[in-house]
Amino acid sequence: MNGPGMTTALGRRRLLSGAAGGVLTAGLCLPRFAAAADGVTFGSITPNTGTYGFAGKLVTNGSQLAIEMAGGSILGRPIRYISRDDEGRSATGVRRLSDAISDDGLSVFNGNYASDIGLAESAIARRQKVLQYAAGGSEDFTGARCSRYTFQWSANPYTAMKTVMDYVAQTHPDARRWYTITADYIFGQALLKYARVVGEGKGYSFIGNAAHPLGERQYTQYLTQAVAARPDVICLLNAGSDAVTCLRQLAGFGAKDTLVVAPWSIEVDQLPEIPDAMRAGLILGENYVSTLDTPANREFVAAYRRKYGTAPGYSAAYGYDSFRTVLLAMERAGTTGIASVITTLEGMQYDSVLGPTSIDRATHQTVRPYFVIRGRADSAAGAAGDYAELVATGSDPQPHALNACRDIGAL
Repeated sequence: MNGPGMTTALGRRRLLSGAAGGVLTAGLCLPRFAAAADGVTFGSITPNTGTYGFAGKLVTNGSQLAIEMAGGSILGRPIRYISRDDEGRSATGVRRLSDAISDDGLSVFNGNYASDIGLAESAIARRQKVLQYAAGGSEDFTGARCSRYTFQWSANPYTAMKTVMDYVAQTHPDARRWYTITADYIFGQALLKYARVVGEGKGYSFIGNAAHPLGERQYTQYLTQAVAARPDVICLLNAGSDAVTCLRQLAGFGAKDTLVVAPWSIEVDQLPEIPDAMRAGLILGENYVSTLDTPANREFVAAYRRKYGTAPGYSAAYGYDSFRTVLLAMERAGTTGIASVITTLEGMQYDSVLGPTSIDRATHQTVRPYFVIRGRADSAAGAAGDYAELVATGSDPQPHALNACRDIGAL
């Protein structure tokens, strides 16, 4: 049952446009025994504060839309939706997830935007036998800490770095001296690892790296070192508000002749925050762009615009497509039972918002494309705020020899 096929099948239960569709929100919590008897509970444990605070509401928007477009029910069971703020902290995320499982009967969740939080929650998912569809950029979700209960929607960091660096090699063949600025936690370290793996294969030299803590506000010391090294490329291996702050401060260093590449840093939603001088020519890697011409994406974008008045970005697309994928698997399995849903997801081929998509049976990595966009200044932007153009797509998977998932475990 591909792409629109899900809408057709699930649309049999679609309620009137604009209705709640049977979705019970976080404000209408029921005891666990009622949730278990009456329906299935989906939830988002996602940040509303901190470095990735901008993403929380967007993930929730996409997640709720997926449930509404399914008619608010699956296989005759109402879908209950809850959301919880992990506050950008692992301990909080683990506690909120544990409470949602014990108090609200949660069985499927997404929203794992920060890798360290998502990986901590994956241990809870495995122990409590609930399904996690993550989005953090660490390779460990489908590598060293892989689990039968965790799936990864975002691209593998190898795929991301390979796609972006292939584009740079093609368009800037003389840009061979790279300086990296890295968020010093598991996400940034994964990007740095694969920047070096891919770059060394192209004969690039990495002439320096500045590691900064998550949530850094002052980048002068890192940028001073980077500009002084006179690289051909300054490569940002951070994300969220860290990347925006770093770029805004870089604008004051006069590095006009230095190519700035951000392989997984700035989402389309954040581009208006970047000064014109830095946005023009900026090379960015993206997990999602709203202009993808696929049946499922056209339907998603149209529905999102109707509901929220704007085009979706990565955060909303992740929330939507991760839950849409689980609902597809439930339809195919003929049950909402998590063990059966997991075995159905393993190796599943389907049409997602990204186009033809599959899930690696051995690692639970979603096998999918990654995208490169090039920034425009305001003067080149369209009336709808089109601050970038799609310039390249790649889908090279992580080489098997580099994957550390040796035993994904049992159900």
